[in-house]
Amino acid sequence: MALATIVAAMLLANAAWLVLSTRQRLRERLETSASLFASLATGPVCSAYDAYFDSGYFKFRQVVRDLLATAADVTRLEIVDVEGRVLFDSVRLDDGASGGAPGASPRHLDPVRLDAARRLEPTTIRGRDAEGDTLEIVNPWVEDWGRHRLSVVYHVSYAKLNAEYRRYARATLALTAVSIVLAALFGLALARRLTRPLAGLTEGAREIAQGRFGGRLDVRTGDELQTVAEAFNEMAERLEKTRAERERLIEELERRNAELERFTYTVSHDLRSPLVTVRGFVDLLEKDVAAAAPERVAKDLARIRGATSTMEALLRELLELSRLGRVMNPAERVSLDELARQATALLHERLLAANVRVDIQPGLGFAHGDRIRLLEVFQNLIENAVKFRSGQGEPVVEVGSRPGPGGPVITVRDNGVGIDARYHDRVFALFERLDPRVEGTGVGLALVKRIVEVHGGRVWVESEGAGQGSTFCFSLPVAP
Repeated sequence: MALATIVAAMLLANAAWLVLSTRQRLRERLETSASLFASLATGPVCSAYDAYFDSGYFKFRQVVRDLLATAADVTRLEIVDVEGRVLFDSVRLDDGASGGAPGASPRHLDPVRLDAARRLEPTTIRGRDAEGDTLEIVNPWVEDWGRHRLSVVYHVSYAKLNAEYRRYARATLALTAVSIVLAALFGLALARRLTRPLAGLTEGAREIAQGRFGGRLDVRTGDELQTVAEAFNEMAERLEKTRAERERLIEELERRNAELERFTYTVSHDLRSPLVTVRGFVDLLEKDVAAAAPERVAKDLARIRGATSTMEALLRELLELSRLGRVMNPAERVSLDELARQATALLHERLLAANVRVDIQPGLGFAHGDRIRLLEVFQNLIENAVKFRSGQGEPVVEVGSRPGPGGPVITVRDNGVGIDARYHDRVFALFERLDPRVEGTGVGLALVKRIVEVHGGRVWVESEGAGQGSTFCFSLPVAP
């Protein structure tokens, strides 16, 4: 009931505002139209007065009638001079013997209208009489050479405007009354229609509060309630996806924690080995120094130096691995052909020393990412192929591409020792060295895997087994 009262009051207030604002607009439109008519008609009226009033009154009368016929709200006009004499009054237009015609005794203006008649700009005079508001527009006639003798007083009537306003007010009030009745009926129907969907919304909210996100609302009202129900279903779906994502992240975190444990164990083991070597040769060094054996001392120092170099390389590559994903260079559009050629140039001396030929297939395409890190991918893969060459025949490394399900796949193929299928995943593990006799720290391929994954790609190895060579493959998002 309170809502219906508020709606009715708002409709009535809106109707009142419309009626009053419309009345004001109608008055402004009438006054603007009358002022424009006065400015346009003054010249012709005064010119006709000078030309025909004394010599051809009939023609002058016709000019006045024609002008008044074009402005229905201007009911009367008077021609006055700057002395205040009323020389012509259209009220007595047909009375040729009195007032309006030649020979009639002129009457004089009151002081307010006399002052307006002497001005050189139009003047608006408002007032009231027994019939209501009045409006007079006094418009001067300035002749071409600047002389001001005459002015015209236009009497504007609000009668037609008031009649139009009353019709509009009655129509508005009637429409408002009908609107109030319709709003009341609509409110009753809406109140009944809201009950069931609102009960469903309440039950759905209770289900979500209890952590059950599988329920959905089936509201087909075709209005805002259906929109709310659809938004509710969308929210429940997002919450369900959020829970699934949270569970996925928890599983990912558990996997990362397990990986961190393995990483910690591997790091501690691989870093401890050089330290054990250093400590053992320090003991030997003490004995050899005491025994005055300079050759053995030099060998001991060489072993110690080699162990510290190994530890330094391990620490440097671990630092590089830890920086990936945290410290990156600005991403840019990178030509993979250019990166492959640049990596080959950087490894030129080593390739030359190992007598390895590198063939680069043109048209590798472009990627969007960190140029320096992607260069490291090519450099590590080519260097890995050099390390594991077979020693039989000319070692060749081929860099190319092939179509893949998500875009081009970049391949680095060699004719080296190959990799057994059991170790295809293991080769990318940190510090993993399938052949301890081969130089290296076991970080290179782990670094490649991390760089590619940070760029949103994937890396894997293909090999038919020992002696069959290997093909390292990776895919990256295509550059825009």
